[in-house]
Amino acid sequence: MKRQEETAPRESSGDGFRAFGRTYKSERAAVVSLIDKICAGEANAAEAFSEWADQCTTQSLRSALRMVAEREASHARVFERRMRDLGAERRARATAEGEHLRTYLSDPHRSDAEKLRKFVHVTGDPAAVLEPIRDFAERLAEDLETREALWLFVDSEDSTLKWAQSACSTLGGSKPKA
Repeated sequence: MKRQEETAPRESSGDGFRAFGRTYKSERAAVVSLIDKICAGEANAAEAFSEWADQCTTQSLRSALRMVAEREASHARVFERRMRDLGAERRARATAEGEHLRTYLSDPHRSDAEKLRKFVHVTGDPAAVLEPIRDFAERLAEDLETREALWLFVDSEDSTLKWAQSACSTLGGSKPKA
């Protein structure tokens, strides 16, 4: 992982902070927006994986799904606490796509292999999905605490996505094409 030293000059502009295709009034505003969305998505994912684990019939998946659910829940808790530290309030909710995936993964009439294939298909290539967050973290100049948390978050998400792809291949599914 490429990391700049804390003393290295960083991107700075009086024109706001550009991230994810938009310009925020400040780095802090961009951080709050991102971690609010992460909180909502991770809480939704924690519920989805927990519900799936409760009905999982594939022994090789059950404990892994529980571990993923716990990691997703911990991400939500850590970033929610960070928001409180920043004096911000949670506003974001899970996206429609996230809610749809949660419903799919918790459907007792679908096989574990179907659920895994769907998850791998929806999430796509780990590197491509996580690169924008890595880039965002790299450009944080003021909020070094969030920068470090985001780097650890990305590593954890990368681990989950790679595990899902491997498990999908093992169960006879196929990884999505990059």
